[in-house]
Parts: sequence; structure tokens; C-alpha cells
Amino acid sequence: MNTLMSRKDLFLFLGFTVVVLAMPIWLAPFGAGYPDLLQRFMIFGIFAVGFNILFGLTGYLSFGHAAFFGVGSYAAVWSFKLFTLDAIPAMILAVVISGLFALVIGYLCLRRSGIYFSILT
Repeated sequence: MNTLMSRKDLFLFLGFTVVVLAMPIWLAPFGAGYPDLLQRFMIFGIFAVGFNILFGLTGYLSFGHAAFFGVGSYAAVWSFKLFTLDAIPAMILAVVISGLFALVIGYLCLRRSGIYFSILT
């Protein structure tokens, strides 16, 4: 039964993925492809997965979770503007900069627990 449920979930996930990825193609004749909207869905989806890992699996509540997301976005935009990088190197640089920022903040915050951890983040 458990295998059947996971197989059902896999088919649902694959079907949903195919529909979402095909949206710009089958909505293009109506002028409603909205690639910008799909990009936002993907960005917020990545953010939600990260928050779920932090809060759902570890139980740590982080009010500053968006700060790491923002530092990475800010680094990517500035690398586009100042260094005229392409998208892939800019994303790699954004991950590195955000990771270094998280390393500094994490070094200070992980020594605390409970409400003090939430306040510091």
C-alpha cells in the first residue's frame, strides 16, 4: 500500500511538472505565457523548501531565513551589473556569498537555542 501511494504521488508530481513546464507553449497563443510568473513560482518554491528543511526537519524557527535569500539575490544582481556575468556564474557567486554570510551568522546563532535562536536570526 505504501508503494502504491508513493507511485501515485510520483505520477501526480510528474504530471504537474509536465503541465507547468508546458504552460508557456500552450498559453502563448493567448498572450498569457507568463514566464516571469513561473520564475517567481520557482523562486518562492525554493524558498519554501529551504524553510521546510530548517523548520520542519530541525525544528529551528528562523525569522531571518529571508536574509540569506536576500543576500544571495543581491549578490547575483550586483554580479550582473558590475561584472557582467552570465546567469550560471552569477548564481554560483550568489550561493557562495550567501553561504559565507550564513557561515558567519550561523557561527553566532547556533550556540543558542529556543527563543534566543529565533531572536538572533
